[in-house]
This record gives sequence, C-alpha cells and structure tokens, in this order.
Amino acid sequence: MATRASTNIQRRRSRASQFVHGPAAERGHLANPGSNEDLVEAFVLRTGRALTRIAERMPRDRLLAAVGAPTDTDVLFSSLREAAAIGAEIGPEKPDPLTEAFLRGSQMKRDMLRAEGGVLSAQQLAEHLGITPQGLGRKRERNQVFWLRVGDGYVYPAFQIGKDGLLPGIRKVLGAFAVEDPWMRTNFMLTGDARLGSKRPIDLLRKGQIDKVVSAAAAFGDHAAA
Repeated sequence: MATRASTNIQRRRSRASQFVHGPAAERGHLANPGSNEDLVEAFVLRTGRALTRIAERMPRDRLLAAVGAPTDTDVLFSSLREAAAIGAEIGPEKPDPLTEAFLRGSQMKRDMLRAEGGVLSAQQLAEHLGITPQGLGRKRERNQVFWLRVGDGYVYPAFQIGKDGLLPGIRKVLGAFAVEDPWMRTNFMLTGDARLGSKRPIDLLRKGQIDKVVSAAAAFGDHAAA
C-alpha cells in the first residue's frame, strides 16, 4: 500500500503544481508564485501520509462510500467527516471536536458555493453587468455586490443576478447589513429567517419584497432581535 500511496502522492503533487501556476494567475494571484512550489510539495506529502493512515483504519463500507464520491474534494470531506477516520489520525476512538467543527464550517461554505446556480467569476459577472472586471472590483470594494473570497481570488454568488443586471434590492440589502463577513451575508440570503416567517431572504427578494429583506438584513446578527 505504501508504494501505491507514494504513486498517488506524486500524481497529486503534479496536479497541485499545475493549479498553483495555472488558473490562480487568471484570478488575480495575490501570493508570490515563485515561492509556493516547495510549500505545495510539503503539504501534499504530509496530507498524503495522513490520508494513508486514515484510509487504512476506515471500515470498508465507509471507504467505499468515500471513494464513490463525485469529486476528489468530496472524497476528502467524506472521509474526514467520519469520526472513525478522524480518530485514526488523531487517536483511536478520540475524534477531535475542533476538527469536526472546522469540517462542518467548511462543508457549509462548500454548500454555499454550490447553491442557487453556484458562483461566477469576476469576468462572468462583469460581462453580465456590462462593465469591466476592474469596475466590478470597485463595486466589491464599495459593498455593492455579494462576493466571497476563495483561495487567492474572488467569486460572486449567482443568486444576486437579475435579468438586466443585479437583482433589484441587492444594493439596499448589502447597505443594511451590520455584519461585514461575506460568508455570513451569503448564508443569510440562503437560509430561512425567523423575521421573515422562516422564508429565505433571496426568495422574498425575487418576489419584490425588498423592504422586508432589508429590515431583516439590518437586524441580522442582533441576537436580541432574533
């Protein structure tokens, strides 16, 4: 199994190297690409060893379920979410609650990135709005569009798209938020809110109920008002 794991590590290392020097540059790479290769190699090597130990301890049925996941990333999350798998790396029958909390948070982010049509690149949203990517960047800085930071770049939730630009009310909702975290804002739009009769803000916004959504957004994060 060690030989097979070593071969897989080499393959993953090659893919990771291509990612660092490829698409990231097209998204406005923020890091120094010349200094990343050794870090990527070390990361792939260490995670490869950890995943090998986890796989060796996983029950066969859970291992089969993980391998059958639709994407490589889903395979990773599926295996790590298993308490037995986490215990295999940290200690037998001792799942780490901090690791589990981190994985739950990561899964929530993955769900948000896939929800309601997924996300758009800066180029895609700029073309829809009839502006340049630089102009979209200025809108992001001015809090006029929903955005998410992913890796060293930005993506834009597709739920905010309307027929002729942004969905009416998007700017008002963004202007009403007291919270600044972009993930929390996106989660608000996609989750049922008690102030709205447990309806999702994005659904009401599409129906033109802008004022209701703005009021809920202004109170979002205020536990006393919930």
